[in-house]
Parts: sequence; structure tokens; C-alpha cells
Amino acid sequence: MIKLLMLGDSLVEWGDWEKHLPGAAVINRGIAGEMTEELSARLMDEIEDCPDPDAVLVQSGTNNLLMGYMFFPAIFTTMMQRLRLCYPQTPLILCSLTPMPIVAPQEIEQVNRELVQVATTTENCVFLDLVGPFNEQCLPITQPGFLADQVHLSTRGYQVWAGAISHCLTELFPKRYRG
Repeated sequence: MIKLLMLGDSLVEWGDWEKHLPGAAVINRGIAGEMTEELSARLMDEIEDCPDPDAVLVQSGTNNLLMGYMFFPAIFTTMMQRLRLCYPQTPLILCSLTPMPIVAPQEIEQVNRELVQVATTTENCVFLDLVGPFNEQCLPITQPGFLADQVHLSTRGYQVWAGAISHCLTELFPKRYRG
């Protein structure tokens, strides 16, 4: 079983990962309401608490974007480099922001372009694009990906995200991961 450290905000914290990712032992370190700079501030404590994950997934920035703080992707540059230094061989997975209906698509596109750049300049880091899967697999009326607040994920949203994670883990660990 793959040991997956998940760092992020409420989207990570509120996920039923045991149900959605049965092939992974998820260490859920999501904190509701957290901004990216707060995740960065607690990063070393998280690394000390989980010294040997098989993979690390980072999802953050939703709250920054909702507060109008568009410059948070710069924080990812140093945060991902610290993860790389502390976990030199461990695959890192950097998630895009989801296409939240409450946020203008061009803002999400801008931030995600910057996150792609962070992932491509970080060794052994995969950018996990969630926009495509959400746009393809979540239908506003019959299979909505979001709750009424248009930010938090519905069961369908978590299924789609978990599917993308599972696919990524299968590619990273073809002989070890059985999602």
C-alpha cells in the first residue's frame, strides 16, 4: 500500500480518502481555512511528523484566491523546494485549483499556469490538472462537483479528484499501487 501524505486546506481535510483511495494509506494533513503561507509555515513540522511517505500531494491556494490574493503561487516555489530537499527521492504531486464556479475562470487559469511552472521546475514533481476532469465529469445539474457554496467539493467532486489522484499514483507506482 502506498503511503500518501496529503497537505492542504479543507478540500484535503474533508475528503473521505479511505473510501475514495482504498489503495493508499493517506496521512491527511488538511486544515480548513488555511492559506498557502500558513501551510508553508507548518511544512517542517509536517515533514518531521511524516518522515517517509511514498508520495506527497500538495493542494493549496483556494482560500488565497477567494480572498483576492493572486500572488500565492510564488510561495509554492520555496515550499516545493523544501519538500524536495527533505524528501529527495519522493514523488511530489502539485494539484491545480479546481474550476470553482464562484471564481472567474481566467483567474483560475492564471494561477494554474503559475503552478504548472512551479511543478516543471521542481525535480520529480507531477502537476495534477483537475480542471479537465472536473469539466468533463461534473455536470452542474445531474452530477455537480461542488456544494452550494461553489467552493467545497460534493461527493462527485471527491470521486473525480480521487480518480485523478489514483491515475497519477498508478503511473508513479505501476507495480505497487492498486487503486
